[in-house]
Amino acid sequence: MSVMLVGGNSCLGYHLLQLLGHGTGELISVSSGLPDEYFRLGHATYAAVDLLDFKQTLQLLQEYKPVEIYHLVSQESNLGPSSTRPTQLLQNLIIGAQNLFEAARHAVPKARILLVSSAEIYGGGKGVVDVIHREDDPAIPFSLYATAMASCELLARQYLNAHHMDISVVRPFGVTGPFQYRKFVLPSVADQIARIELHDGETVIYAGNLDVSRDYLDVRDQARAIAMLMKRASSGEVYNVCSGKARTIRDLVKFLASLSGAPIESRVDPARERTIDIPLLVGSPEKIMQLTGWKPIIRIEDSLRDLYSEIKTRIAAGCPL
Repeated sequence: MSVMLVGGNSCLGYHLLQLLGHGTGELISVSSGLPDEYFRLGHATYAAVDLLDFKQTLQLLQEYKPVEIYHLVSQESNLGPSSTRPTQLLQNLIIGAQNLFEAARHAVPKARILLVSSAEIYGGGKGVVDVIHREDDPAIPFSLYATAMASCELLARQYLNAHHMDISVVRPFGVTGPFQYRKFVLPSVADQIARIELHDGETVIYAGNLDVSRDYLDVRDQARAIAMLMKRASSGEVYNVCSGKARTIRDLVKFLASLSGAPIESRVDPARERTIDIPLLVGSPEKIMQLTGWKPIIRIEDSLRDLYSEIKTRIAAGCPL
C-alpha cells in the first residue's frame, strides 16, 4: 500500500509526512522538483514530476498505485504571486488537478483523493464584519488564486459525478508554524526580526496590510485534521479546517516582535500589499469536529515561538529558507 502527497514540498506536506510516519505504507512525496536536504525525511520517497505533463503523471500513478492521494499543490511556495504569473498559476492549479484526476481515473480509480483547496474561495461572502463561513456558503472569489481553487473544486465534483471517484475537499484557513515559506506574511516577518536579532540590524520590519483578521491554526494541527479527514471524510463533502477564531495580523506581528526583545518598528511596504485583501476571513470548524472529534491543541503563540526559533536556527546555520 502506498500513500501519495502531490505537492509534498510544502510546509503542510512536510508535517503530513512527519505525522504519517512509518506505519502507513510507502510514502511518496511528489513535486515539480526535489526538496533541499534540509527538508527531506528518511522514511519518504521523493519524486519530481510535472503535473502539466499527463504522461508523466499517469506513469507515476501506475508505478506506485497509491490507495490515498493528498493533493496539496495549492500549498506550495513555487506557485508565485498570481499578479505576476497569472497564466502559470492557472495552469499549475487547474490543468495540474485535471491531469491528476484523469490519471487517477485510469490508474487507480478506487483511490481516495483529498483535494486541499482554500478558504479564500469564500471571498467577502455575506459581509466583512461578523461572518463565520460554513461549507455551504457560496464561492465568491476575489483573487485569481481563489478563482483557480474554486475551479479545481468544480473539477473534483465533475470526476465524482461522472466517474464515481472518491474525492473530498478540504478548505484550510490561515496557517503558520515551523518550516513555513517566507512568501507568507508571518514567516516573512519572523525572518526579518530574526535577522535583526542575530545581526543587530536596523530595527524596522516591512509588511503589507496588517489590519486584516484571519483564522489561524498551527500547521501541525492542520496536518492532523487533514490526515483524519482522509480516513473519515465522505466522498463529495467539503470540510473547513480552522479554529473559528479571528486574530489580526498586527497582533501576531507584535507577538513575534516581542520574542526578539528588540524595539521593533513595523512599516507598510506597498509592494507587499495585495491588490484585493479580504478584511476578515474566519470559518466554522463544527463539521470536522462533529465528524472526527478533532480540535486544535497548539496555541497560536506556541506556533509563532516554534516558527521564530526554527527560522533563527536556519539563518544561523546558513540553511535555505
